[in-house]
Parts: sequence; C-alpha cells; structure tokens
Amino acid sequence: MATFLSRRAALAAATGAGAVAALTACASDIRPLADSSASGEDSASASASESASASASASASSSAKKSYKGTVKLDKYEKNGEYVPATAEKKAQNVPKPVVPEKMNEATIEGMYQFLCYWVASFNYMFMTGDFEPLKKADPEGRYANDHANAVLIYSSGKGWVYDTDAPVTIQLLTDAPKKVEGGPNRYDWLGRIIYDPNAKAHVEGHDPVPLVDGSTKSEATNFPFDYKDGAWFLLSDEEADSPSSEASSASA
Repeated sequence: MATFLSRRAALAAATGAGAVAALTACASDIRPLADSSASGEDSASASASESASASASASASSSAKKSYKGTVKLDKYEKNGEYVPATAEKKAQNVPKPVVPEKMNEATIEGMYQFLCYWVASFNYMFMTGDFEPLKKADPEGRYANDHANAVLIYSSGKGWVYDTDAPVTIQLLTDAPKKVEGGPNRYDWLGRIIYDPNAKAHVEGHDPVPLVDGSTKSEATNFPFDYKDGAWFLLSDEEADSPSSEASSASA
C-alpha cells in the first residue's frame, strides 16, 4: 500500500515545484516504508535481543486478558501555550506534543498498545507541525521520522500546511487483543481500521485548497504488524510482515 505522499511527490515538494501534485498524491496507508538496509548489531546485542524476544512473547501472551478494542488514543501531551487550530490563512500554533507513555517499551500487549497510541499521535503531530522529532522515538530507523519525510517537506518547503483537522489519521482496533502469528517469537498482527479525516486540507501557496485524502479512499480493515526487538516495539513494513524469515534475519544481523 502507498503512503500519504509518494517519494517522487516528496521530491517535487522539496524543490518547491509541483506542490499541488505532491499534496494530491495522498493515499491510504500509514504503515512504515520498507527499509532498504538491514541494521547491523554486534553479537552481544543480538544475544540480548534474543533473550528479550523470549520474555516478550511470554509477557505479551499473559497480558492479553484486557480488551483494547476501540479507538486508539494517547492520554498525555505536553502543552506549550494555547492551542490555535490551523486555518486556510495560518498554520496551527502551539500544537500539543505527544509524550512517550511510561509502558511503551514494555514487552507486553499493554506496551504494544501504548506504542501504537504514541505512534499515531506523533504521526499526526508531524502532519500538523512538520516536526518529526517525537515520531523518531517510535521510528528510530527513520522510515517516516526524518527531514525527507513527506509531511515534513510540506512545511520545510515553505509552501503550505495542513488545516481543517486536528488529527488527519485515527486508528480503531477491531479485536480485543493482537493475534500471535508466524515470523518470529514476537510477531503479532492486530486487526484494525485506519480512518482519514475527510475534512483535512492542505493550504498551498498560490493554489486552491487541496484535500489531504482522495475522496475515493476507504477506511478498510487491515492488519497492523508488530515485532519486538532490542527492547522496543515497532511496526513492520508490508515486505517485512510478509516474510516468514524476517525475525530470523534481524536476529542473525
């Protein structure tokens, strides 16, 4: 599935050319992009990761009694002044910044859930501010959290911003807990739905308002693929999730 803005569209936005084309390339996926390189770890780190893997699988299974079904919502934000929503004339001011949940890196389903809460909150924060630093805490490999991320380029190009929304993306979980799947001791899929705010628009200098999401985009059920490695949860790319050997590859690396 595609991301909100394609890499090609991002390059157009970065140069200040084709801004409307870039912003209208929005599509229907917030999953991370595939990483083109494996992460190198020394043998000691690999051993620690394998040890954490075993405990993560057991802990996650034991915390599955609580129901997490429903809209994913982060509880804590850092506020710096009065929040002023974005308009067609002015970008948002003092957008509340997501705060990392205390249990986000726990090897439990509660930790997995808190990770997802923070991930989507930080993703929305990036779209509303152009600031990718919070998302880096849930995306250390930089699939989205870097200065070339499409949402960042919208702002850094100086050509526009997102408005008529406080949260471009909402996630609903459709089951009480995730499902253990093949691919590694800590591989889980969680059935959910990505919902896009149909009112969200982008102001682009010199152009009419641009819908952030194509009107034909549907909020369909999808599996969110999780894995636990090196003491933290992370979302897999489609390619990683579909590969049965993904966990073995990361352990050997």
